[in-house]
Amino acid sequence: MFVTGHKGLLGSKIIKYSEIFPKERIDITKKEIFTAIKKVNPDVVIHCAAFTNVDECEIQKEKAWEVNVTGTENVAQACQEVDGKMIYISTDFVFDGKKGMYKETDKTNPINYYGKTKLEGEKRVKEICKNYVIARTSVLYGWHERLNFVTWVIEQLKNKNKIKIVTDQYTSPTLADNLAKALLEIAEKDIRGLYHVTGSERINRYDFALKIADRFDLDKGLITPILSKELNQKAERPKDSSLSIEKIKNKVETKLLNINKGLERM
Repeated sequence: MFVTGHKGLLGSKIIKYSEIFPKERIDITKKEIFTAIKKVNPDVVIHCAAFTNVDECEIQKEKAWEVNVTGTENVAQACQEVDGKMIYISTDFVFDGKKGMYKETDKTNPINYYGKTKLEGEKRVKEICKNYVIARTSVLYGWHERLNFVTWVIEQLKNKNKIKIVTDQYTSPTLADNLAKALLEIAEKDIRGLYHVTGSERINRYDFALKIADRFDLDKGLITPILSKELNQKAERPKDSSLSIEKIKNKVETKLLNINKGLERM
């Protein structure tokens, strides 16, 4: 097995629960990725590497395209050349957020550049790889050296800092450890195609922050509810990009966790 983005939150969890460890950082936008994958000759490649800073993708569009589209195309081509299965990690941001609880058959319509590049990455994988899985996920969280939404909330509240969290953005938060185990099961089984692989609960960011405070015994009074328009974010966010996991639930034994269970695992 070969994992890209092994230093990131998800990639590091996959490494933790498997016996694979890439020995070096490989730039997926360069031809060196072909050499690295051919050297390992893996039966499965899990492609986690991506430029995921949603606001920065609006500013650095060239970099976003290079990493999320060109890089994905490189990995897909290398994977096809070694006749390996490719698992591509995509996002709930391929949807416009007007509906929520999206199924795999629902129409995509990204409203920010990050979502557009990830959707284009999906298209390249479908075009190039015979054996692929596209796994869309949402709001990854867990312990890691770089902050994510949950660890940022914990850090802020521990330091007694007041924080403002939006009430009008709904997602399906996903414990990275839980997703990693599901992906390793997908890698082992004869599963192909497009799947939504997330936590099992739809929630808005504000209520999610309250649950984090409760679980880690922190002061909820420091959390103030606001609307998205008050944040003035560079990239527009879908109002409800929550995902339905009914399709994948019938394929894997790994139980996809709700928020209380996920935070308890942390």
